[in-house]
Amino acid sequence: MGGVVSGGDNMTGHMIGQVDSMGEMLLSYLQKHWPGGGLLDIRNFTRITSGWENEVYSFQLVNQSDDTSSDLVLRVYPGNDAKAKSRWEFGIIDLLSTTGFPVPDVYLLEVEASPFLRPFLIMEKISGPSLRELISNATPHDATGLVNVFCQLFVDLHSWNWREHEATLASISKAGRISDLKVELRTWQRLAGLGWESTFDWLLTQHAKLVDQPPCLTHGDFHPDNIIMREESIPYVIDWGGARLQDFRLDLAWTILLVGTYDRWEMGEMILEQYESILGKNVADIHYFYAVAALRRLLSVYISVTSGAAELGMRQGAETMMVRDLPHLWRVYQVWQSNTGMDVPVIQDFLDELDPKQPSAGNME
Repeated sequence: MGGVVSGGDNMTGHMIGQVDSMGEMLLSYLQKHWPGGGLLDIRNFTRITSGWENEVYSFQLVNQSDDTSSDLVLRVYPGNDAKAKSRWEFGIIDLLSTTGFPVPDVYLLEVEASPFLRPFLIMEKISGPSLRELISNATPHDATGLVNVFCQLFVDLHSWNWREHEATLASISKAGRISDLKVELRTWQRLAGLGWESTFDWLLTQHAKLVDQPPCLTHGDFHPDNIIMREESIPYVIDWGGARLQDFRLDLAWTILLVGTYDRWEMGEMILEQYESILGKNVADIHYFYAVAALRRLLSVYISVTSGAAELGMRQGAETMMVRDLPHLWRVYQVWQSNTGMDVPVIQDFLDELDPKQPSAGNME
């Protein structure tokens, strides 16, 4: 295997060895299974992210038979539902690509015979900075334009005509069927256990008062780090494992929550303002969906730390990364409080136990 480079200055020798070993296993697999075959070599096999869910690597696949090469991404899926997740992400990206929505090409899915003993897919690597990087380095005027690009993509996604592909979506995975928020809230309640009764009573009571919206295709984690700008100008949307058919406000509120609690809340408000401008109307009941998004974040961390990340389909070690995110989690708790007027003692106690030095959350201004 030629020219393997394993990623990250902060990686231990053991971790580098693991990455090199994965590259060697992948090459052996691809020599038998890569579409089109050829005399193959892998170069620059590098771990490129260490997020909560999937393991992601980049590499260059060289075909020495015709002296061509391709920059590719390997996504490895952990958790109890890894097979379903990998099939769904491959299928939804492939479908979106056929309709012209800006996503990377996907080339190979392996569910049953993975050398890593976990499902994986291989897809095109989009070279370029993330939209977040461009926004961070832009002038205020240019940043506003980039946020508009982001919001236009978001509205375009929620306007995508999924009903033309309803049978295909349903055939890929159960995730391709319409998701019912009320059913999902009851599922969350069962997973949460004792101590959450008043929280879910409030959410279910308020749910009955919502203005209904038709379902649409949602991304599930639509934020500027998941938009890659080829040549700094052509956007591509990545990371589709959380895509669902559901109320667009769940997607929008999740995005605003992440941007507003990792960056500044004003940035989240700018996204809402531009989204509504493109949509041509105000988004009804958005504060309820802020509360749902906040609870989703807090509950996922709570369950992962107390029951194990695999319970929610996340990779081993995700719990440790979540604990490092405590300042963010306190801000998320503030979003819950400010949009519901309620405390969640089990969460406040949980966050205090993770880091008693952190101040208790007050109301968000």
